[in-house]
Amino acid sequence: MISVVGYETQELQVTWNGASVAPLHVTLKESTTVLENVVIRGKSEASLLREQAYAVEVIEAKQFNNLSTDVNEMLGRIAGVNVRQSGGLGSGFTLSLNGLSGNRIRTFINGVPMDYFGSSLTLNNFPPNLLSAVEVYKGAVPIHLSSDALGGAINITTTDVPINYLDVAYSLGSFHTHRASLNGQWIDTKSHLTVRLKSFINHSDNNYPMEVFLLNRETGQLDETPTEVRRFHDAYTSRMAWLEAGFTDVKWADEFMLGAMYSDNANELQQNPFVTGLSVFPLGHVTTAEQKDIYTATYRKQDLGLQDLNVRGYAVWVNSTEHYTDTSAARYDWFGDFEPDVHPTTGELGRKSLFQLQRTNLLTNLHGEYSINALQGIAINLSTNVLALWGEDVYQPQNNTQYSTPNRVSKGTVGLSYTLKLLQGTWHNTLFTKGYGYTLEANNPDYQGNDPNAFSDQQGRVGLGFASTWKPNDRVQIKGSFERAYRFPESFELYGDGLAVIPNPTLLPEQSENYNLGLRYTQPDRWQAEVNGFVRNTQDYIRFRPQLTRSQYINDPRVLALGIDASVLARLPWGIQLQGSATYLDLRNNDPEATVYRDRLPNEPYAFANLVATYGLPLPWDRQQATVSFVQQYVHEFFLDWPSISSSDSKSVIPRQYLAHLELTY
Repeated sequence: MISVVGYETQELQVTWNGASVAPLHVTLKESTTVLENVVIRGKSEASLLREQAYAVEVIEAKQFNNLSTDVNEMLGRIAGVNVRQSGGLGSGFTLSLNGLSGNRIRTFINGVPMDYFGSSLTLNNFPPNLLSAVEVYKGAVPIHLSSDALGGAINITTTDVPINYLDVAYSLGSFHTHRASLNGQWIDTKSHLTVRLKSFINHSDNNYPMEVFLLNRETGQLDETPTEVRRFHDAYTSRMAWLEAGFTDVKWADEFMLGAMYSDNANELQQNPFVTGLSVFPLGHVTTAEQKDIYTATYRKQDLGLQDLNVRGYAVWVNSTEHYTDTSAARYDWFGDFEPDVHPTTGELGRKSLFQLQRTNLLTNLHGEYSINALQGIAINLSTNVLALWGEDVYQPQNNTQYSTPNRVSKGTVGLSYTLKLLQGTWHNTLFTKGYGYTLEANNPDYQGNDPNAFSDQQGRVGLGFASTWKPNDRVQIKGSFERAYRFPESFELYGDGLAVIPNPTLLPEQSENYNLGLRYTQPDRWQAEVNGFVRNTQDYIRFRPQLTRSQYINDPRVLALGIDASVLARLPWGIQLQGSATYLDLRNNDPEATVYRDRLPNEPYAFANLVATYGLPLPWDRQQATVSFVQQYVHEFFLDWPSISSSDSKSVIPRQYLAHLELTY
């Protein structure tokens, strides 16, 4: 019998007399039925993550690698997520997830909280080619993301492939916008010594044109018709370099890495960040800046001592210096001209300030999980976060006194979970509990900077929840989850920023009961659709109350959010793909004793959607393709203030917004 892959098998009968040997010539016929290769279909890590019991969305970064974008723009395409940015590159932004926003949504990079990495390492600074994926947890948050997340979490995972590579990217945009990144990895095949570098630099002058109503110096009134001007004091620069070295895929560790990171940013302020609309007098000298030194140690190992015992952990030290400068006595107009010494005793925002704030953070985490058998597993997570901040201000006695001795905040979290699979593995269930500890030591001086009143607080909370999913077949998946979660105030909510936000060390921790119910249907290789309903019942909601010079964070007793979001993905013939999502949110004050009871919360969008249409054109060259995508986003109009306490003709309304752009990639 003669058999060769790709040819028909032949059987020949040969008689040998044992006396002589003669060559035997055989010609095989090609087979049209024998396979020349085998295609193995498997699920990506993103697909496996979506099938977990938690309400989670996953964005794979590879589809954005050739675009000049950032994580915020990637997140804006997910149902239930709304990102509002106040201006160009480096501007402040607010991310809302199913009705909860700001610090209620925790962000992580490889499981490490990013909230303490500073403004130079926010989501709108990270380019996609540094990343592998972005995970978005809605409502219930798994215990390995160790923080006091109130209504969800976003986890950025960086590129982790066992190969040597070098990746360089550069993009150029309007208004002198430049974005560049350099990333690479080298692995020694013998010792498994691994070295990684991740870095980026972003800059923009942000000198875009806009229309303003100028002040008429003769009448003291604003002009009736707008005038086009350019912003002249709004430049932004951020930089980051992260070097790691260690070992991967060795006997004692799947990964052990030590890292050092440096990041900084410099930001010019064109106007008071809390002003409504445009200032009559813009700013011309106010600046903020930040430098951070960050040191990291990470470890992970599967089957540590026992089969199916997996352990990972990290320790992070952050040393930060922040600068706030408002010392100019000049008064500017929107053409960049100024009058010197108009207000010699104050700055442009208010009281003169030359404030330097020092922060240190120590973050630690240890996570272990053990599979009892194929259907059961347990996990434990321990984390700590210790913050100290102090500083000085040669102009403002209140700042100088408040930060003359360190203010301290300590947080600790313990999480336990149990996972059980039923109905032949089609029904996954996770039960979990989290214990929170919180300690605060703060100074609380008066406006004149008199001796501080020492303030201390110590609290503890216990949260719990579950997540469940049933997947009877490859097409249908039903998910449900609940969590009673807590969030303790952040340092800037408690202590202010030294400029326009004043301290409030008596803030109470937030509590929220989060419910999610969702359905996903998939037609393999053709289309998929998903719909989710959610409830967020929040107590002691921490809300920012903006004012021109004395803004502050306060507690609202009760806030209730009800909502629904939906998404669809369709792969059509001729290389066309459609992807869209829509969200409706009913977020209201739920305190019966409040004058604004049942009012929508101010300055919160409640209806928004997006649509992406993509056409892929295969090119004649091997594995080459060009794509063109049309992206459109819509945000419905919403109130800037409480609707019930303003007359109908004076209610500030943020008008509906349409944003469209075209993406071309090769």
